[in-house]
Amino acid sequence: MKKQYTLKELRARKDKTQAEVSAELGISQPTYNAWEKDVSKVPFGQVWKMAMYFDVTVDEIFLPTV
Repeated sequence: MKKQYTLKELRARKDKTQAEVSAELGISQPTYNAWEKDVSKVPFGQVWKMAMYFDVTVDEIFLPTV
């Protein structure tokens, strides 16, 4: 199932690089890259922080659309 927004789409909307986003979120760039490519899961503690950063709801990033 497709998510409403991918992390890559949200990052592009802010015109940011992975390095910029990861620095602003306080995580490493390789970690952010793994999340963006869906290689690893975003820890629960980061979910809300990312939603606030990208100005979207948690559902819009992490829950599949119907």
